[in-house]
Amino acid sequence: MHYQVTEDEKRRAKTPHHIFNINVIITHLFGAMIILEIGETFELLLVPVVSSLVIFYLYNKMQSKKLHDTWFVASHWIQAWRRGRVLLFSYAIAIAMVALYMLIDMVFPGGFSMNDFSTEGTQTNLGEVITLRFAAVVIFVAILITFMQTGIAVYDAGNGISNPALEKFLPRDENANPELGVGSDEGKKETDNT
Repeated sequence: MHYQVTEDEKRRAKTPHHIFNINVIITHLFGAMIILEIGETFELLLVPVVSSLVIFYLYNKMQSKKLHDTWFVASHWIQAWRRGRVLLFSYAIAIAMVALYMLIDMVFPGGFSMNDFSTEGTQTNLGEVITLRFAAVVIFVAILITFMQTGIAVYDAGNGISNPALEKFLPRDENANPELGVGSDEGKKETDNT
């Protein structure tokens, strides 16, 4: 739905999406790459920790925007926070997968190991490798989806578009930005509902 907004409101509505995307790019792309080059696998835990701190910043700022900014700007902060929740959920799933593996490994130690066929007689713990890879895939899919959605949200914010379904999280009052209707750059599904 298009709303009557000023250029300043459009700029302010883009801010949470830019923060979200910068968080994803810096922590998950550059941060993870640097840690893998110079650090240990355990230090990769810094990536979701730093990302979670940024997501909680979005949450705190959203709470403030709901009270002190226009409906349009606050709605975009809510969208950014809701995408952040998807990332937090993916972190929780990945942590649960690793915790389950660690529990199984405590009960059956060395049960998922494979001989490396080296002269030293070392073994690779296949369960650990497989679990870490699947946990990484869960997070990667969440990042990919939310990153693409956030790019679309930046476009929407710049064109005065927001999702009217957000009214259940942020009720509109008489001071909310006036609706201008559904434009040609929005989905056909919305035009069928009006």
